[in-house]
Amino acid sequence: LNNDGAADYYESFNNDITSSQGFHEFTFDLHTDKAGNFYTIKAGPVRGGGRGFGGGGGNGHVSAHAGALLKVDKYGKKLTVVATGFRAPNGMGVGPNGELTSGDNEGTWVPRCPINWVKPGGFYGVEQLAHKNPLPKFNKPLCWLDKGWDNSGGGQEWVTSNLWGPFKGELLHTSYGRSSLYLVLKEEIGGQMQGGVVRFPLRFTSSAMRPRFNPNDGHLYVAGLKGWQSNAGRITGFDRVRYTGAKVYMVKGLQVNDAGIHVTFTQKLDPKVAVDSGNYAISRWNYRRTGAYGSPIYKVSQSDERGKENVNITGVMLSPDEKTVTLKVHDLRPCDQQLIKCNIAAADGVNIRTEVMHTIHFVK
Repeated sequence: LNNDGAADYYESFNNDITSSQGFHEFTFDLHTDKAGNFYTIKAGPVRGGGRGFGGGGGNGHVSAHAGALLKVDKYGKKLTVVATGFRAPNGMGVGPNGELTSGDNEGTWVPRCPINWVKPGGFYGVEQLAHKNPLPKFNKPLCWLDKGWDNSGGGQEWVTSNLWGPFKGELLHTSYGRSSLYLVLKEEIGGQMQGGVVRFPLRFTSSAMRPRFNPNDGHLYVAGLKGWQSNAGRITGFDRVRYTGAKVYMVKGLQVNDAGIHVTFTQKLDPKVAVDSGNYAISRWNYRRTGAYGSPIYKVSQSDERGKENVNITGVMLSPDEKTVTLKVHDLRPCDQQLIKCNIAAADGVNIRTEVMHTIHFVK
């Protein structure tokens, strides 16, 4: 009020959110939609050691808003529980058309870190944090992410900038645990979102969290910090990611149907190299959602046998525009996790060595 650069007045905008004394019941992130409403997401009071919620270990009871995605109207007058069942969702996202997304952290009822496409009224896995009786049906994530790709998400952001080359309108995901930025590859089948991610070839000062586009300069800004279970280089960081205008050699699309796995690139491909099945490798595996911490991995074709299995690629086709390869595979079926490795070349000779981590819920 006196223009000395320090805050002089504080107002309680909304104080309807409940919380316990549990140290782990964090409130993560803050977003607004285009109508001016606010969104945030809360963790549950995880017990010491990471297993279970509430009760002993100094973690208190399970509050009414533990593990919930919450909406506060633009006037601060009304609080709405949008969805429940989140364990430790370090970050979320709100799209230009009101799309809601979140990550979560592996643990009880969360076999690996997911990217969730959040629907109002949805339940996202943690039974102790459902806040409903009877227990609702589990809403499957857009995808699961193997530990080497993400062991703790940092939030999502939509590319709203006109200065970000081929990725305008796409969804981005950050990883606190792996200090990485990912392009989210997505499709909708029968109301269920599925897809995966491809990593941007970037290294951040610290971890990668809370991505935001600056509407003034059109660039992406990413905050980071180093703490528990992160490979971050420095204690803190604040980085800018901008499109330089140079050619980008990345995967930008993924679809799965009974004709095969369709992988789309940003550049035209060398036709001879692109159709050589020896330049690709695919492996897959499943998880199990239980009250235990995380999950072992299980073979897709032998559900009780642990381990990964390789997928036989029977042929490769290149689209007329020379940007999409269709991988024809033996026994294409739903799986929790599938890794596609590519070592091919663009039409101009640039090597494209990349990987896609994704989930298949349906083969349409």
